Amino acid sequence: MKSSLGKILRKIRRGKNISLTSISDKYLSKSQISRFERGESEISCIRLINILDKMNVTLDEFMILYNNDNKKNQSFIDLLEYIRKAYSEQEIDTLINLLNTQDKFQLSKFDKTMIKSILYTIDSSIKPSQEELLELTDYLFKVEFWGYYEIILLGNCAPTIDYSSLILLTREMLRNYIYSSLNKNNKKLVTQLAINCLITSIEHRKFNDCNYLIKKIKKLLDGELNYYEQTVFLYAEGFFEFKKSKSKGREKMEQALQVFEILGDTTMLTNYTEHYLKIINGSTEATD
Repeated sequence: MKSSLGKILRKIRRGKNISLTSISDKYLSKSQISRFERGESEISCIRLINILDKMNVTLDEFMILYNNDNKKNQSFIDLLEYIRKAYSEQEIDTLINLLNTQDKFQLSKFDKTMIKSILYTIDSSIKPSQEELLELTDYLFKVEFWGYYEIILLGNCAPTIDYSSLILLTREMLRNYIYSSLNKNNKKLVTQLAINCLITSIEHRKFNDCNYLIKKIKKLLDGELNYYEQTVFLYAEGFFEFKKSKSKGREKMEQALQVFEILGDTTMLTNYTEHYLKIINGSTEATD
């Protein structure tokens, strides 16, 4: 970790033709900075931010360059792309084989739990063990700052996590996710996960949780041009109102389906039309 951070600092400094002398001071000498760049020592976050300020580089910009250079992150992204392709083509054997071989990827225990959770949505006979899920949720509950990795883990494992843990973890994520004004990908993923959790909360008739999530999602979507998220949220709001026996709920769901049709998103249209047809045949009294 320290080696990678120092390496990125040196790359930026040299790329901007900035000398060690110009960024050193009485708190951090040239030799200390040089050792940090070589990965031989650490410096505090405050000292790093001070150096970046002197080079007119924001912490956001530094972390984007760090993430682009981080092979571990890229390996995880490559894994997700491999899974996405296999999942879209419903290649169950490919995903099962992924669990049993280390030829393509070096899978962590949480990677394997995630793959089993994804397989569960195709074949309910395949799922993580309770021990695996407990280990995953224990890890997530201890996370102070939710990055891309943790958000993706929770999102993909949500179908196999019990509701009480899912809503608590979603609340933790909403409070503690890492946001960058230069790269809004995390915010977009958090929004998608929160909407999915909202739909799950509606299905469990946990209306207090629904009200909390709706408030948070509206804040996340404020000022954003995320048409996919806006449309799914419109559908979810309609579903919520429909479950509470409000007449406008069905209308909102139908409006969302029309948007998917106009946008030509056949996959979303098919999935949500199936969900719509399944629920409109009857609703029960609202509870919580």
